[in-house]
Amino acid sequence: MSIEIKFSPYALQNNETLIQRIQFVYSPLNELFRSLHVLLNPRHHGMNIDWALTTKQQLSNKFLNDLQYFSLFYELGVPPILLNNFENLSSNLDTEIKELEKYLFSIDPQVILNSLEKIANDRESQFIPTLAKSLEWQDYTPTFSTNLLDDLAHEPQKVYQHLLIFIKDYRQQIFDYTWQEKNLDHFLLNEIKQQSIYLKQSGFVNLIDHLQIDRMYWQQKQLVIIKPFNQSIQLNNEDTILLVPSYFVWPHLFVDQFKYGIVLCYDALNKIQAKISPQHLANILNALGDSIRLKIIKYLAEQPCTTQALGQILTMSDSTVSHHLKLLKEAGLVTTHKKGKFVLYSPTNVISDLIPEFYNFLDEKNFNG
Repeated sequence: MSIEIKFSPYALQNNETLIQRIQFVYSPLNELFRSLHVLLNPRHHGMNIDWALTTKQQLSNKFLNDLQYFSLFYELGVPPILLNNFENLSSNLDTEIKELEKYLFSIDPQVILNSLEKIANDRESQFIPTLAKSLEWQDYTPTFSTNLLDDLAHEPQKVYQHLLIFIKDYRQQIFDYTWQEKNLDHFLLNEIKQQSIYLKQSGFVNLIDHLQIDRMYWQQKQLVIIKPFNQSIQLNNEDTILLVPSYFVWPHLFVDQFKYGIVLCYDALNKIQAKISPQHLANILNALGDSIRLKIIKYLAEQPCTTQALGQILTMSDSTVSHHLKLLKEAGLVTTHKKGKFVLYSPTNVISDLIPEFYNFLDEKNFNG
C-alpha cells in the first residue's frame, strides 16, 4: 500500500519543469515540534533515544503533562497550518513563533479544530493498524486524550496562550541549548545546500534515490511513498512539493497536504549515521591527508571547477591536478558533471556528513599559506 503523488502534464514535460515544482524548506519551528514528537515516545526513536531520555529527566511533571496534552500537534506529524502553510518562511525561530501566534489568533478556531480532528481520525483509521506498526511505528504507544479537542471547541484562545507558554518554556529549558549543542542550523542548512546542488545537477528523479529513504521512490512518472494505506494525490500546475529535512524524524517519513501542494518531512540524520567500511574510511583519510588535496576540496566547496581552472588557481600542471582529483573521486569525495564541453568537479556530501564543520576548519589566512 502506498501514497501515489501524481504530477501535472506540464511538470512532466522535462527535468526543468519538474524541478520547478520542488522547494527545500528550512524551519527551526518544525524541528522544535519534531523534537517534541521524539520526547513523547523516546523508545521508538533509537537514533535520538539518549537525548530524549536525558532530556526527560530534566523536565517537570507539569511539563510532561503538557507534553501529553498538546500531543496531537506533533504526535503523528505537524499540521502545516501550525507553520502558517509555509506562507511566511523565516530562518529565525523567534519570528516563526510570532507568526504562529499571529496566525492562531486571526484564523477561525474551527479551522484548527477541524485539522486536529482529522489527525485524530486518521490515527484510528490509518496510522496505528498492525501493518503501520510493522513499517515504522513498532513499539509506538498512543498518548492522545480528548481534552485538547474539547478545550479547543470551547476556549480556543486559552489553548493558544497555553501552547505558546509551553513552547517558550520548552525553549528555555531544552530546545535552545539542543539547537546550539547539536549545531542544528548548520546541519539542516548543509543538508539543504547539498541536496539543492544535487537536484540542480541530477534532477528530481535521481534526487529521490540520493535522499536514501527506503520508502520513497519514483515509478512510472509518479512519486510513490510506502504507507499502510492507499491514497492518490494529483498535483496541478501550480502545486509545489516542499522537502523539509529533519534531524529528529527518523524512522518516519511524514507526508502532508497543504494549501499549495505536498509537504514531505524526511530524515536527514540516518544517512549520515550510516556505517562506512574501514577500507572506505581509510581511503577518505588518505585522500584528505595531503595539503594540495585539502586546497582542492576547499576551492570546489566554494564553486565547481574544471581541471584546468584548478591548475591555474594552484599553479600546477593539469596532469598533477588530475592525479589528486582521481584520488578524491576514488574516495567518494568529489563528483563530476558536464556543462557544455566542460567537465566540472564538485564535492559530495561525504565530508560534511562525517565532519559537519570541516570546511570551517580550513581557515582562510592559514589555508593560502
